[in-house]
Amino acid sequence: MLNELFEDLYMKLAMNFYKKAAHGQTVEIENISAVEMACLEVVYFLNKPTYSELAEFFNISQPNATYRINKLIKKGYLTKFNDEKDKRVYYLQVTDKFMDYYCLNDNYINNIISNLKKRCTAEEMEQFEKTLKILTKEAME
Repeated sequence: MLNELFEDLYMKLAMNFYKKAAHGQTVEIENISAVEMACLEVVYFLNKPTYSELAEFFNISQPNATYRINKLIKKGYLTKFNDEKDKRVYYLQVTDKFMDYYCLNDNYINNIISNLKKRCTAEEMEQFEKTLKILTKEAME
Protein backbone atom coordinates (compact mmCIF):
# COMPACT_ATOMS: atom_id res chain seq x y z
CA MET A 1 0.00 0.00 0.00
CA LEU A 2 2.78 2.44 0.93
CA ASN A 3 4.62 1.72 -2.33
CA GLU A 4 1.51 2.48 -4.36
CA LEU A 5 0.84 5.70 -2.45
CA PHE A 6 4.43 6.87 -2.91
CA GLU A 7 4.35 6.05 -6.64
CA ASP A 8 0.99 7.81 -6.97
CA LEU A 9 2.35 10.97 -5.31
CA TYR A 10 5.43 10.97 -7.53
CA MET A 11 3.30 10.41 -10.63
CA LYS A 12 0.93 13.27 -9.78
CA LEU A 13 3.81 15.69 -9.16
CA ALA A 14 5.50 14.66 -12.41
CA MET A 15 2.24 14.79 -14.39
CA ASN A 16 1.49 18.30 -13.13
CA PHE A 17 4.98 19.44 -14.08
CA TYR A 18 4.77 18.02 -17.61
CA LYS A 19 1.23 19.32 -18.10
CA LYS A 20 2.33 22.86 -17.26
CA ALA A 21 5.48 22.50 -19.35
CA ALA A 22 3.52 21.22 -22.36
CA HIS A 23 0.98 24.01 -22.17
CA GLY A 24 3.69 26.69 -22.12
CA GLN A 25 2.31 28.37 -19.01
CA THR A 26 5.71 29.90 -18.38
CA VAL A 27 9.02 30.11 -20.17
CA GLU A 28 9.46 27.29 -22.63
CA ILE A 29 12.65 25.31 -22.67
CA GLU A 30 13.86 24.73 -26.21
CA ASN A 31 16.12 22.19 -27.88
CA ILE A 32 16.90 20.28 -24.72
CA SER A 33 17.24 16.51 -24.88
CA ALA A 34 16.35 14.25 -21.97
CA VAL A 35 20.07 13.71 -21.30
CA GLU A 36 20.69 17.47 -21.24
CA MET A 37 17.75 17.97 -18.87
CA ALA A 38 19.19 15.29 -16.59
CA CYS A 39 22.54 17.07 -16.71
CA LEU A 40 20.92 20.38 -15.76
CA GLU A 41 19.00 18.80 -12.90
CA VAL A 42 22.13 17.15 -11.54
CA VAL A 43 24.05 20.44 -11.70
CA TYR A 44 21.19 22.03 -9.77
CA PHE A 45 21.02 19.17 -7.22
CA LEU A 46 24.80 19.04 -6.68
CA ASN A 47 24.86 22.81 -6.08
CA LYS A 48 27.70 24.24 -8.16
CA PRO A 49 29.69 21.13 -9.04
CA THR A 50 32.96 21.17 -10.96
CA TYR A 51 33.29 19.64 -14.41
CA SER A 52 35.02 16.66 -12.80
CA GLU A 53 32.27 16.13 -10.23
CA LEU A 54 29.65 16.09 -12.97
CA ALA A 55 31.68 13.65 -15.08
CA GLU A 56 32.17 11.43 -12.05
CA PHE A 57 28.47 11.51 -11.17
CA PHE A 58 27.47 10.34 -14.66
CA ASN A 59 30.49 8.05 -14.92
CA ILE A 60 31.52 9.63 -18.23
CA SER A 61 34.84 10.94 -19.50
CA GLN A 62 35.94 14.51 -18.84
CA PRO A 63 35.82 15.39 -22.59
CA ASN A 64 32.27 13.99 -22.84
CA ALA A 65 31.19 16.04 -19.81
CA THR A 66 32.89 19.15 -21.22
CA TYR A 67 31.09 18.70 -24.55
CA ARG A 68 27.69 18.44 -22.84
CA ILE A 69 28.42 21.37 -20.53
CA ASN A 70 29.56 23.63 -23.37
CA LYS A 71 26.36 22.89 -25.31
CA LEU A 72 24.25 23.87 -22.31
CA ILE A 73 26.30 27.02 -21.72
CA LYS A 74 25.81 27.99 -25.37
CA LYS A 75 22.04 27.42 -25.04
CA GLY A 76 21.98 29.67 -21.96
CA TYR A 77 21.02 27.10 -19.33
CA LEU A 78 24.38 26.85 -17.54
CA THR A 79 27.11 29.25 -16.55
CA LYS A 80 30.61 28.52 -15.34
CA PHE A 81 32.82 30.49 -13.00
CA ASN A 82 36.36 30.13 -11.71
CA ASP A 83 37.41 29.10 -8.25
CA GLU A 84 38.84 32.18 -6.55
CA LYS A 85 42.00 30.38 -5.42
CA ASP A 86 42.63 27.94 -8.28
CA LYS A 87 41.76 29.56 -11.61
CA ARG A 88 42.01 26.17 -13.36
CA VAL A 89 38.88 24.94 -11.56
CA TYR A 90 35.45 25.86 -12.94
CA TYR A 91 32.16 25.52 -11.11
CA LEU A 92 28.84 25.10 -12.86
CA GLN A 93 25.56 26.79 -12.05
CA VAL A 94 22.15 26.68 -13.70
CA THR A 95 20.82 29.99 -15.01
CA ASP A 96 17.55 31.79 -14.37
CA LYS A 97 16.46 30.59 -17.82
CA PHE A 98 16.56 27.02 -16.48
CA MET A 99 15.07 27.91 -13.09
CA ASP A 100 12.09 29.68 -14.66
CA TYR A 101 11.22 26.39 -16.33
CA TYR A 102 12.22 24.11 -13.50
CA CYS A 103 10.09 25.86 -10.87
CA LEU A 104 6.81 25.16 -12.67
CA ASN A 105 5.64 22.91 -9.83
CA ASP A 106 6.40 25.34 -7.00
CA ASN A 107 2.87 26.79 -6.78
CA TYR A 108 1.35 23.33 -7.06
CA ILE A 109 3.50 22.00 -4.22
CA ASN A 110 2.88 25.11 -2.10
CA ASN A 111 -0.89 24.60 -2.53
CA ILE A 112 -0.60 20.94 -1.51
CA ILE A 113 1.35 21.89 1.63
CA SER A 114 -1.10 24.68 2.46
CA ASN A 115 -4.07 22.31 2.14
CA LEU A 116 -2.24 19.68 4.17
CA LYS A 117 -1.69 22.18 6.98
CA LYS A 118 -5.42 22.95 7.01
CA ARG A 119 -6.35 19.27 7.32
CA CYS A 120 -3.72 18.12 9.82
CA THR A 121 -2.86 19.03 13.36
CA ALA A 122 0.47 20.64 14.24
CA GLU A 123 1.61 17.32 15.73
CA GLU A 124 0.68 15.44 12.55
CA MET A 125 2.58 17.98 10.45
CA GLU A 126 5.61 17.66 12.73
CA GLN A 127 5.52 13.85 12.39
CA PHE A 128 5.08 14.14 8.62
CA GLU A 129 8.11 16.42 8.44
CA LYS A 130 10.16 13.94 10.49
CA THR A 131 9.05 11.12 8.19
CA LEU A 132 10.00 13.11 5.09
CA LYS A 133 13.45 13.80 6.56
CA ILE A 134 13.95 10.07 7.11
CA LEU A 135 12.68 9.30 3.61
CA THR A 136 15.00 11.89 2.09
CA LYS A 137 17.98 10.51 4.00
CA GLU A 138 17.17 6.96 2.92
CA ALA A 139 16.75 8.02 -0.70
CA MET A 140 20.24 9.54 -0.73
CA GLU A 141 22.00 6.44 0.67
